[in-house]
Amino acid sequence: MDAGYNPCTVEEVFRDFKGRKVALIKALTTDVEEFYPQCDPEKENLCLYGFPSEQWEVNLLAEEVPPKLPEPALGINFARDGMQEKDWIFGCCTQ
Repeated sequence: MDAGYNPCTVEEVFRDFKGRKVALIKALTTDVEEFYPQCDPEKENLCLYGFPSEQWEVNLLAEEVPPKLPEPALGINFARDGMQEKDWIFGCCTQ
């Protein structure tokens, strides 16, 4: 996570939000072929993180989330086995 980044102005907060949103949308659409294999059902508590730089990553839950940020949804890899990829991606989008 970007523990050192702390947006202060309205413009910085908006850029931060917009970059994170773009990153999540990108992971679930244009980068889905890269995203899907990273969500290994054998690993527990994987989360999809979007960063202000419009980059994303799949990683374990961060030890500590800055208080101004919402907790990430846990378990994007739960129930992946036995589901069609399209249905699983839809489930991730609704989290």
